[in-house]
Amino acid sequence: MIRLGTQDIVDIAMKQIAGIFKMEPIELRFVNDFQGEKYLLTNDKLHLNNKQYWAKVMECVFEDQVRPVLMCEVLYFLRNEFLESEIQLNFSYDFAEGVEGEAEASAEICFNDSPELTRSEIAELIDVALSMQDKQWFDELTDKYKQLSV
Repeated sequence: MIRLGTQDIVDIAMKQIAGIFKMEPIELRFVNDFQGEKYLLTNDKLHLNNKQYWAKVMECVFEDQVRPVLMCEVLYFLRNEFLESEIQLNFSYDFAEGVEGEAEASAEICFNDSPELTRSEIAELIDVALSMQDKQWFDELTDKYKQLSV
């Protein structure tokens, strides 16, 4: 699992935005206008995650325009960076100091490291393990083959 902090997420988003829009962003800033998400506010803190897919979480400042950045776009940017992964994205805003709440972002990226193999694919790998004389790998593959045979 990979854990990303606020700066990591901002850096990846900046890189992805520059590549997708073919324009270099000047700034990526967090927003705090959550009219539709006020029901999520507890004790001066607002927490957003993958479920708030359409929430506007940032603004991207270009030389001649400012465009919103949605939660789903940040997820897309991270998926472009970490292919074939499961991503849990979180944004937290602390409004205890007033309207200019401090924002933090974090992400947990998990990869499926154990692909599902068919019986015939495992049988082929058993042959490879035998030819390489790798007893440990042979034993692991044989156990897996037996589990699929049941």
